[in-house]
Amino acid sequence: MSIVLSAGRGVTQVVERCEAAKESGFLDLSSCQLMYMADAVYMLIKNHEITRISIQDNAMKKFPKKLVVKFPTATILNMANNEIAEIPNEVSTWTSLKGLNAAKNLITTFPDAVLELKNLIYLDLNGNNIKEIDVDRLYSSLPGLIKLNLSGNENLREDVKEKLKLLKPQKLELIL
Repeated sequence: MSIVLSAGRGVTQVVERCEAAKESGFLDLSSCQLMYMADAVYMLIKNHEITRISIQDNAMKKFPKKLVVKFPTATILNMANNEIAEIPNEVSTWTSLKGLNAAKNLITTFPDAVLELKNLIYLDLNGNNIKEIDVDRLYSSLPGLIKLNLSGNENLREDVKEKLKLLKPQKLELIL
């Protein structure tokens, strides 16, 4: 019985947050115990502009690609503390995105799609398992980046860390 009550509370919480997003433009689905984004979420906020999204602290294993299509004007995405292994290429079409927090997921490869986000100023990939980064491409592709957090990527090669520091633009705050 308690599982049914808990599930019911979870659904109610998601519905209430979708309703609030219609007014604020901020879809906050953090800590909702989500394993995926149900189509009902998109239906509940259809025809409303959503510019900020938080799906942090859930149990998602796959990036919800529909976020990009359904909320094309998003400027901030917080997807920290999930179990997402990759950021798909669809993200590259999110031209308004300025902030991306993908910390504490299961990402092992630096996401190429992120390099297409020309307006990105904040990128947090800490606590993943990234080993390799094309530093030259990173810095040339994201000239507006002012904060980059790569700490906690324990397998990030030392030569990559050194190159990140050596070629770092002056205005960039780099956290290793």
